[in-house]
Amino acid sequence: MSATPPLVELAPIIERQRASRFWLLMYAVCCLITFLDGFDFQILSFAATYLRKDFGLTETQLGTLGTVGLLGTMIGALIMGYLADRIGRRPTIIVSVTGFGVFMLGFAYADTYGQLIALRFVSGLFLGGVLPLTWALAAEYAPKRFRVTAVSIIMVGYTLGGAAGGPVSNWLIPEHGWQSVFVVGGVCSLLTVLAVLPLVPESVRFLALKARPGSDERISRILCRFQPGLSIEPGTRFTTGDPQQALSGRRFTPAQLFRGHLMGITPLLWLVYLLSSALIYFLVFWTPMINEKVGFSVSAAATIAALASVAGAVAQLFISRFVDRKGAGIILWMPVAAVICMLALGTGALGPAVYVAFVIGAKMFVNGGHGGITSIAGTFYPTEIRANGAAWASSVAKIGAMVGPWLGGVILDAGLGASGAFTIFAACPAVMVLVLFVLGRVQRRLPAEAEGALSVEASTTGVAPVRTVAPS
Repeated sequence: MSATPPLVELAPIIERQRASRFWLLMYAVCCLITFLDGFDFQILSFAATYLRKDFGLTETQLGTLGTVGLLGTMIGALIMGYLADRIGRRPTIIVSVTGFGVFMLGFAYADTYGQLIALRFVSGLFLGGVLPLTWALAAEYAPKRFRVTAVSIIMVGYTLGGAAGGPVSNWLIPEHGWQSVFVVGGVCSLLTVLAVLPLVPESVRFLALKARPGSDERISRILCRFQPGLSIEPGTRFTTGDPQQALSGRRFTPAQLFRGHLMGITPLLWLVYLLSSALIYFLVFWTPMINEKVGFSVSAAATIAALASVAGAVAQLFISRFVDRKGAGIILWMPVAAVICMLALGTGALGPAVYVAFVIGAKMFVNGGHGGITSIAGTFYPTEIRANGAAWASSVAKIGAMVGPWLGGVILDAGLGASGAFTIFAACPAVMVLVLFVLGRVQRRLPAEAEGALSVEASTTGVAPVRTVAPS
C-alpha cells in the first residue's frame, strides 16, 4: 500500500461508464423534474381563456402575466445558478422544486389580477432555476460523446410537461375550475422532492472541484452506485483533470463567460437562445388562443397545442444525436423548416386540416431547434462555471421569452390577427439560421480538450479502469 493516496481523474471514469440502473433512475427523476417545470410554467397558456373570463383581462394583460412569470425565471436562473456553483447542484435543485411547488399552489388561491402577477413572478424565481441546474447535472454525468443527447432527454421532459397541460386542462378545468390544474401541478412538484432526495446525487465533478472535507469519500460512494463493478482504493483522492480546478475558490464573475474561446461562443449562444425563446414562448402562450380564434373549440385548440408539443419533443431527440456528432451547426436545419411553416401560417389562407398540419410542423421544428440550442448551452463551459454559464444563457434568453408573449398580445390587440403574428415572428428563425451557421464554424475550430469541442466516440466500452495521475 502506497504512502501517498492515489489521485484519480474523474473524466475517464465518466467517459467509459455504462448506463447503470442508478444512472437511469437519476435521469428519470431529472426528466420528471423538468416535466413538472414545463407543466407548471406552460399550464398558464391553457388556463388563460378561463382566467380572462374570471378576471376580465385583455389580451395585453394576459401577455403581461406571461411576461412577469418569465421575468421571475430570468432573475431566478441567475440566483439559482450562482448558488449551484457555490453550494452544489443537488441542494439548489431541491430548493427550486420545493419553491415552485409551493407558489403554484398559492396561484390557485389568487383573488385579484395583482395577486396573479405577484404569485406568477415569485413562482418564476424557482421555476427559472430548474432547467439550467438539471442541464448542468446531466452534462457532468454524461460521457462527452453522449452529452448533448443526455441534456436533450432532460429537455424532452420539459416539452412533454408543457404538452400535458392540454389534456389535463381539458379533463380538470370544466369540472373543477382553472384552479385545479395549478393545485395538481403544485402537489405533484412537492411530492417529486421525495424522489429527488434518494435518487439525485451531487455532481462528482463539482465535489472534486470544491475539494471540501469528506468530498473524496462522498465521490467514491456515488461512483460505486453508478458503477457497481468499480474498485476504488480507500483514501483515494479525485480530480476533474480541469486546469480551472486550481481556481475553484474564486468567486464567479460574468467576465469569466467571455474568457479565451468563450469570447466568441457566449455572445452567439445568447443571441440564438434569445431569438429561439422569443419564438417558442410566443407559440406556447398564444397558440391555444390563436387556435380558438381561427375556429377551433377550447378543447380542440388545447389538443392541437399538445400534439404540436409532442412532435417537438420527437424533433429534439432526433436532432440531438446529430448535434453530438456534427456540432451546433446542424441545428440550423430546424429553423430553416420553421421559417417555411411560419410563413405558410402567415398567409391566412389555409383550410382547417392544412392549418393544423402547419401549426404542428412549426411547433415541431421550433421545439427541435430550441431543444438543440438549450442542450448545448451549458456544454461549452468548464465545471467551475457550468451552472452559471447555463443560467446566464437561460436568463438572457428570458428577455426574448418575455418579449414573445407580450409582443404577441400587442400584435393581436392591434388587429393584425394570427396571420400577422406568424409572419412577424418568422423573422426569429430566419436570423437563427445565420447565427447557428457561425456558431457551428466556431465550434469546429475549438481545440480537442476544450469543453464543447466535437469528440470522437471512445473505442472502448465497459466499466472504466481507475486512472491515476502522479501526485504533485
